[in-house]
Amino acid sequence: MLTALAMLALASALGGCGQGDETEQMEESAQTEPAATGAETAAGTDSQLEQAKSQAAAAMAKLQAAGEQAGAAARDAAGSAMDQVQAKADEAAASLQEASAQASAAAAAAAEAASERTAALTQSAQARADTMITEARDYLRENDLNSAQGVLDKLKGLRDQVSEEVRTEIDELQERLSDEARSQTAG
Repeated sequence: MLTALAMLALASALGGCGQGDETEQMEESAQTEPAATGAETAAGTDSQLEQAKSQAAAAMAKLQAAGEQAGAAARDAAGSAMDQVQAKADEAAASLQEASAQASAAAAAAAEAASERTAALTQSAQARADTMITEARDYLRENDLNSAQGVLDKLKGLRDQVSEEVRTEIDELQERLSDEARSQTAG
């Protein structure tokens, strides 16, 4: 725009010097040239503005796509983490179930062993009681009441470990011993 004014000023100055035709041409040239340059500049600016708008729109589209991809990746990561947590929980539940089965089997084996041990102890106690009952009867036949009472006292210690039948025999022997002791005291 300055060039157009400078050319006008120059044309005026030359016009005063007597060069009218040239001055007019220069004035026309100055007026059309800045207009052309201004139009070209405006057209170039509009083109650049449109190009910048287009680039901005493309950048926004890329940014939006990247945001969507990031969101999808975050959802996938969260889902994947949840899947991993679920898998670990399933593994722990399976491990707990296996441990529970092993503990149940061990408890059953221990109960069976205890039952067998109890049965063995009961049989052993039963056998000892049978032997002691025989001894007590022998002492009673020999009229050795003190020895018979000593054996019966030991039998009372086995009372909880023997059968009902043996308990009945122990009670009968104790009664018989008491009767013998009374008859000796009376006689």
